[in-house]
Amino acid sequence: MKVSLLVGAVFLTAGGFLSAQKVEFYHNGKLKKGELVNGGLKECKELHKKDNSMVLKGKCQITFLNTNNKEETIIIKEGEELQLQLSSSKSSEREKSEIRIEGVQLTARKKQFSEIAIQQEALQNLQSFSLGDVLQQLPGQYVQQFDNTQFKNIVFRTASGASVTGSGNIPGGDDFGNRAFGVQLMVNDIALSNNENMQSYDSANSGPFGISFNTTTNGGNLTPSQPNYGVDLREIPTENIESIEVIQGVPDAKYGDLTSGLIKVTTIAKASPLRLDASLREGTYQIGLTKGFGLNKNNALTISADYMNSLSDPRTSLVGYDRTNFNILWSSKGKSGFTNKLSASFSTNTSKGKKDPDDLNGMIINVDNKSFSLGNNVSYNFGQNGSKPFFRTVSADVGLSYATQLTERRYWLNQGARPYGNASGNSVYYAPYTLPSYENQAFADGKPLNIYTNLSINGNKVTASKWIHAYSLGFNFRYGDNFGKGRYGTAGQFATFKAAGQSSEGMRDYNYRDNVFSSKQYAFYIQDNITKAFANKNILRANLGLRYDLQNSYSTYSPRINTSYQMGNLSVRGGLGLTSKAPSLNQLYTAPRYLDFLLGDYRLPGYYSAAIMQTVVTPGDNADLKPSRSWKTEIGVDYKFPFGTVNLTGYYNKLFDGFTTMTVLKTMDRAKVNVTIVGTEVPTYEIVGTEKFTYLQNRIVNGYSSVDKGLELMANFKKIEALNLVIGFNASYVETSGLKDDGLFTFKAPEITDKNFEYGIYNDTKSKSTMARASFSFDYHLAKAGLIIGLRTDHFLSDRKLTNANDIYPVGYIKYGGTVEMIPDNDRTNPLYQNLFLKPSDEKLSGLYNKTLHNVHLRVTKDFLSGFRLSVYVSNVFNLKAYDEMGYVYSNFTSTSFGANISYKF
Repeated sequence: MKVSLLVGAVFLTAGGFLSAQKVEFYHNGKLKKGELVNGGLKECKELHKKDNSMVLKGKCQITFLNTNNKEETIIIKEGEELQLQLSSSKSSEREKSEIRIEGVQLTARKKQFSEIAIQQEALQNLQSFSLGDVLQQLPGQYVQQFDNTQFKNIVFRTASGASVTGSGNIPGGDDFGNRAFGVQLMVNDIALSNNENMQSYDSANSGPFGISFNTTTNGGNLTPSQPNYGVDLREIPTENIESIEVIQGVPDAKYGDLTSGLIKVTTIAKASPLRLDASLREGTYQIGLTKGFGLNKNNALTISADYMNSLSDPRTSLVGYDRTNFNILWSSKGKSGFTNKLSASFSTNTSKGKKDPDDLNGMIINVDNKSFSLGNNVSYNFGQNGSKPFFRTVSADVGLSYATQLTERRYWLNQGARPYGNASGNSVYYAPYTLPSYENQAFADGKPLNIYTNLSINGNKVTASKWIHAYSLGFNFRYGDNFGKGRYGTAGQFATFKAAGQSSEGMRDYNYRDNVFSSKQYAFYIQDNITKAFANKNILRANLGLRYDLQNSYSTYSPRINTSYQMGNLSVRGGLGLTSKAPSLNQLYTAPRYLDFLLGDYRLPGYYSAAIMQTVVTPGDNADLKPSRSWKTEIGVDYKFPFGTVNLTGYYNKLFDGFTTMTVLKTMDRAKVNVTIVGTEVPTYEIVGTEKFTYLQNRIVNGYSSVDKGLELMANFKKIEALNLVIGFNASYVETSGLKDDGLFTFKAPEITDKNFEYGIYNDTKSKSTMARASFSFDYHLAKAGLIIGLRTDHFLSDRKLTNANDIYPVGYIKYGGTVEMIPDNDRTNPLYQNLFLKPSDEKLSGLYNKTLHNVHLRVTKDFLSGFRLSVYVSNVFNLKAYDEMGYVYSNFTSTSFGANISYKF
């Protein structure tokens, strides 16, 4: 059957799932008129379509209602043909149903190398409120606990993630953070960026992957979108997505600023009926509208709007998330060789964490984000009129996005008047006091701007020996900045002091517009995709690329290679490549670091309060941060059995120059002051000398390395026609280990104060995780009835996490006064240092050791000829409870929930 077949004809061939189609044709010299009935075309071997006519060839049976409203059947014999004249009907167009295609793709499929495609019906395998829900069907992923009030991101091919003994599913730390940060999301070949997000509270003193502005209430947990964790996948609705492609391995040289993986989303503009969608699940509802207009033969316009409201607990309405999206997409194809796709979107999202009326000390979080983006893809084909230039097409992808982001945190403090530091430079001064009772307020006001451009020229050539080359040469440019008001708030956002002699890391207002410089990335790349078919029908494919990145003045040369050799039903493939990820603005520009030291606090009620403070300022920006890098390696085999295709992939990924925290030992000259008190006058002070004072500060550096190695299996089986059943399977096993670089030590004060040791110095905490998961999908697809019944199973085979696996013996110590002494390796167990020995119990093993857990999820979809489509989803259909071997609730195991989606095509 030819690919150019009319979609409506394919529906008919699939079993006659288009009713009320008016037809006219001549048979045995007589004119026949009528309407096709359901199942009206059967056993047709060949169909050809031209304009509004269709030619049936070979053995075929056609059943229709004639002008007398009687059913009539005509049989076409072998060697005969019949030409049908089709007349369009609005009612019949409305009754078309996309799910009634026989070859509908129900599961994610492996493509040529490491790409996995999710398209058509597979997008709806899980109830999807955002892109993050769709991606849960990839190998190594699982159906997660449903909660749209916490930001969503994804990591590929790693065992790093949430602690299995923890209560939350949002992990922090260098292991998970570097991988989430290294995922690149592109929509229509335009990169979406979160690199300019600076909505953090204390990036000067926290690590590169700290969590900001989160709160826990009786009504649930709220965690807004975070800097340094990549794009929040909740912000990407699935309303107008045509297909998704995920590259977990080595991407083409065109794609950069990534270390973990690439997500490519494609949307298209096409004529389509008005569609209304509504979804409901666990305190979340979503409404969407989509309409496509065929402006003329070469132009189409699609408009979509989407609104989602989500409550963590509908009974309290304390924690909620709202999202509104409006998108417009216009595509044009001209006769002169120009094609163009223009897209514009406006979106808002808000996160609200209200204070529980019964909790006087509760925290209020308000997040209000608005964003606008504009993208354009244009290309011109030089190969018109039969010409064959070396470069046949030139294309440009341009994207611009601008957002306003306002985050607020408020809570009530009643702690009495306390002094706090407010100096912006090194000084000794009288410090102000807070009010005895006041509302603590902290704000982050950001206005991120991102510009992305890609220009490429492409061509193809077939050599005399039949080697096919598809080559391209291109240039990328990325620009990022933040023009926001920055971080500010009440006095209480700074550290306060209870008594003299205390020191603390202070905070000050920080203006992004004045202090943050733009980030610029330039890249050049060359790519050659080679195909060669040999006389024995074996096929060699090789994608060879080289990319040069200049990211904030740091250069990286990235070779990229993907190869495969197909020998009949067997294919062997391999890939090797280097990728890099530039630091975010929030990592580069953290604000200065302040140490406030309270030298004295003198109060005479009714007369004076005098606090003497010393502030020491350390520059906080990290302009010397380099991009993190990752070597990605994979090998695999694919085999096409008569019953399906099996793909096995082994990979080894090494991340280096990852972002982490370095503890820096600092020494200040602490002032000695003489204080003079005369009656009821404010005390005066005089600096009479200094003494050394040692303290620790954090800094973001390139000093983290990790390794992911594992196996990945995917199997897609052909439809079992007798059972109308489609089966899919994937499994993943991965080991992950991570460690800070040599010299990045951990410092810890002894639990029992020791006059000889102020801090012990230890090697960094090692981490090692292993994870094995599998998933089956069973889809009963009855095309004739427009029915899909799907079962998705998640199998947690192993989930082990070893933390705090550091040596309990110190490698050195710090004396009072700041002197550092390193301990020889053969003397580290000396009882002289026993007060510095760590407890062996600090090492923790958690997870599923000798236990497996299994979960089952249900989906039922029914398509009605009237235009309605109804889907019902049940997670954990058997209401299973899961506990690990330590007796803790296994947080990766989703609980029972019900959801539904209904759509109508007008």
